[in-house]
Amino acid sequence: MKYFFLIIASLFFFLILITGCNNPDNSKSITDKQSNSFSIETAKKEIDEANLEFIKLFNSSDSAGLANMFTVDGKSMEPNEPAFVGRSQIQTHYSNVMKMGANKLGLVTTGLWGDEKMLVEEGKYNFISEDGKELDKGKYIVVWKMEDGKWKLFRDCYNSDLTIPSQAN
Repeated sequence: MKYFFLIIASLFFFLILITGCNNPDNSKSITDKQSNSFSIETAKKEIDEANLEFIKLFNSSDSAGLANMFTVDGKSMEPNEPAFVGRSQIQTHYSNVMKMGANKLGLVTTGLWGDEKMLVEEGKYNFISEDGKELDKGKYIVVWKMEDGKWKLFRDCYNSDLTIPSQAN
């Protein structure tokens, strides 16, 4: 009988221990708690600010500043040419684009999804020449990555809505 009560008491304490460890408030990991503090509305404001900075740098022909808005391993995937990988290639590319006369950029975000580590932005763009002529317009997808506490472009891809001019033989 003494052993029976000892076994029952042990089981009782064991059950209390198990239920205490399974408390839902204590079982959340640090990343779960961090996710709860993420706000897509706040992220949208931060991306809008980053896009304004991107436009400002583009419109002032600052290719170095643009390249620094990309992550160290960033990639810009433009239409009809190989991807530009890393800040050095991205800077050279934007410098060439600006020299060809595209010096006004417009961006409009149409969608944003993600979490505290990465965001995906969908939007529309247009390039305008100095004399106000629209050179190109289309859509884009940008993957933003949090790097050093700041949203930076990780992958940038866009393509034109304009038809390709036919070539005469």
